Amino acid sequence: MLVAVVGAGIMGASLTLHLAANKMTVLLFDGASPGSGASGLSFASLSFLAAATPNFMQFSSEALNYHMDLARPIGLADSIRATGSLRWSTDPTQNKKLLRAANMAEGLGRTVEYLSRNDALKLEPNLNIAGAPDVIVRVPEEGWLDSVRFTKRVIDAAIATGLAHSVSEKCTRIEPLKQGAVVWTNRTCYLVDMVVLACGIGINSLLEDLACAPLVNEVPDELTRIPYFGPPIEHVVFANHIHFRANGPSLIVGNAGDPTSFCDSGLVIKSARENVGLVRRELKKPSFGESITARRGSRPTPKDGCPIVGRLPGQERIFVAVTHAGITLAPYVALLLTTEIAGDGSCDVLDPFRPERFTQPKGRNRTPRLQ
Repeated sequence: MLVAVVGAGIMGASLTLHLAANKMTVLLFDGASPGSGASGLSFASLSFLAAATPNFMQFSSEALNYHMDLARPIGLADSIRATGSLRWSTDPTQNKKLLRAANMAEGLGRTVEYLSRNDALKLEPNLNIAGAPDVIVRVPEEGWLDSVRFTKRVIDAAIATGLAHSVSEKCTRIEPLKQGAVVWTNRTCYLVDMVVLACGIGINSLLEDLACAPLVNEVPDELTRIPYFGPPIEHVVFANHIHFRANGPSLIVGNAGDPTSFCDSGLVIKSARENVGLVRRELKKPSFGESITARRGSRPTPKDGCPIVGRLPGQERIFVAVTHAGITLAPYVALLLTTEIAGDGSCDVLDPFRPERFTQPKGRNRTPRLQ
């Protein structure tokens, strides 16, 4: 079986490896370098506490566990930093949401710690924890990932099987056939048996050509890198409306409108200088350098915040795999979706995330043709 995977972010890379491991030949399409899109812009936290429902939290926690199972055999265990997370909010409404999420996690058997400000400062002496919140939630199993390195290495491992091939061409259109599909690129076309769309925000334009409604919203995002010379920060910190973590001699900073939800479509992107000010407020000794850099881009955000995974309605041989929380979920989604593509039956775990839950075809599909 020849499978086309569209998109070389962490989702497409994970799918390519799992499909190749199941003895399928894979063509991985992307006109840009691996991990250069939303995966490279991501804050890259490995998290399950942000899930809004028990089912999604359980799914996310299982996905987090699977990361290490995938990473060890391909020499990437050192890319996963299970340093734990610290979360707090001085806003009463947001604090209640955080505590509800923590309680939900405990109900699923996950380890959650409730710390006083002093207890948290023993773990992270350079934190200031401005505003003296009532409680700080620590999740020791969470952490972060070197997403670009992870993505590239997963693709290398897939290619090493001899069954996966990276195609440096941009997919422009998918044309369904009765016994397969045609993948059109900016250079040529390819006849394949199956297609998996894992191209994040690029998925909407391909769906439009298939006469399907859009699946994701394109939400602006910003990632700020600050040279940092203060005492080490070990945890991933979610503090009020900012989150940050260490990465070598830098702090990586992102906005967080609500640390207990995946996304906020009304999120206002702050400038890099404003982000620096928010982080400075949470540290005792900021010790920042001057060469602050910011990257702005977009992230794919499904309308209900949950993954969209499975066969596209009305298309027997076209699958989709898209989610906002791809850093945490991608390898596990790839494992489960590969089971379905390989023909071993439907995976019940994916049932809450099927595209048909809110996607209906806009009209009849165009008549298949070759040009």
